[in-house]
Amino acid sequence: MFTALFWKEAWVWLKNYWYWPVIATLFLITLLGGSRLRSKFFDLLFKQKENYDKEIETLRRTAKEKEEKVQEVVENHTEELKIIEEEHKIKVDELEKKKQDELIDMVKQNKDKPDKLAAELARILSAEYYRKNR
Repeated sequence: MFTALFWKEAWVWLKNYWYWPVIATLFLITLLGGSRLRSKFFDLLFKQKENYDKEIETLRRTAKEKEEKVQEVVENHTEELKIIEEEHKIKVDELEKKKQDELIDMVKQNKDKPDKLAAELARILSAEYYRKNR
């Protein structure tokens, strides 16, 4: 009746569902132990449940706080990036205006000198000027 296969299956079941025999044994002990032991056992179970609930609440609260802090940092970073981009745009516009003014002055000064005009234009635009041999 109790073959090797039965014992192997029983062992596998016991390894996977070990808590059922433990619970059944504890339940029998509390039934046979009297009301004092039973009340201690149930108090222990209720305290365990309370501790579990407190721990879960703490985990949820810390996760929420962490998420809020991350969101705040992301918002601050985004605002700073917008400010930097606006300042950069203003400075680029100023720089372009300065270059345009400088180009107009340079063209007026070198109206009759095309080689010098080309060299100055290359300097202002950060380009290279190649002089042709004539």
